[in-house]
Amino acid sequence: MPTSAEPRFPARFDQDTWDASSARSTPAGRTAAQAARREYERDGAPVSHLKPCEPEGRDGNNLENCVKAYVPQPNGPFGMVFEIVKIDGRLRLEFLAFGVRHHPKRSHAPNAYDLAGQRVAEITARDLRGEEPEAPG
Repeated sequence: MPTSAEPRFPARFDQDTWDASSARSTPAGRTAAQAARREYERDGAPVSHLKPCEPEGRDGNNLENCVKAYVPQPNGPFGMVFEIVKIDGRLRLEFLAFGVRHHPKRSHAPNAYDLAGQRVAEITARDLRGEEPEAPG
């Protein structure tokens, strides 16, 4: 149970999405991500860990209604991205992606925000088709 009275949001992690995101990371990244996931699933994500994502990222990502958490806290090199959803009148965080927050300038590797943007696009396309999503790539 959390020790502070700080508000927390329940977080849900789809295992396939988690596996796809964490497979791209380093062992240190996976260890830090797993610790954050355990806390967020058990106690919820504290408001102080969450920062709003830019609705339209510099690279064209659409992360409206999304928040990010740096891993490890407070300023780790990795990030988790969640979509804020309302279910039965309550707000909840749906995990979208985990990864490096920012790669070196000339790198073309996807970061956490790119991966989250791809996931949002996949979810939107699925909803428009009325189908289940394909396994994350």
